[in-house]
Amino acid sequence: MPIEPSDEEERYFAAVEAEARRKLRESLDDNARHMEANAHVAAALATDDHTLADQIRKLGFGGENAKVFDLLPLVHVAWADGTIQRGERAAILKILAGRGIERGSEAFRTIEALLEERPPESFMRQSLALLRSVVASRGGGADEIVDLCIKVAAASGGILGFGTRIGDDEKQLIAAISVELGESAGTAVKQQLT
Repeated sequence: MPIEPSDEEERYFAAVEAEARRKLRESLDDNARHMEANAHVAAALATDDHTLADQIRKLGFGGENAKVFDLLPLVHVAWADGTIQRGERAAILKILAGRGIERGSEAFRTIEALLEERPPESFMRQSLALLRSVVASRGGGADEIVDLCIKVAAASGGILGFGTRIGDDEKQLIAAISVELGESAGTAVKQQLT
């Protein structure tokens, strides 16, 4: 003969079920917000690859600062000799202004933070690998990134306007970035650095 649950047991099981449904609704909402955030990153990077956008978000570029993700090689080049020169910083900030990225915005602060202290090598490697995927998914843009890297490198070299404006460390790094970003970037480097 089956035993009927007590009122207390029924309330307990009803509460457990209600909590399970609440957690399910919360999970659905979290998933939807996650997908929206990925869509925002994908739109900022002009790609349809939401898996790639998710990886970029995990690297720390969600929201507004996704707008500067493709400018990370400029930070790499600025740090090539171990210090940020005034001209390099000014060149990068001018590029931000040209993109309409205002001082005080999250995107601007992100670049400023990366210019204040050299990012770890692992960050640099991962950002370049992801940027290569971004360039591939949108079918171009690598040559523009390399052009900007060259402008940043040229902003610090020479003495009173004379001499080699781009140092060997910077040339090597720009060449490595171009290899990472693909064939069109390599063509841009060959045309401008040789």
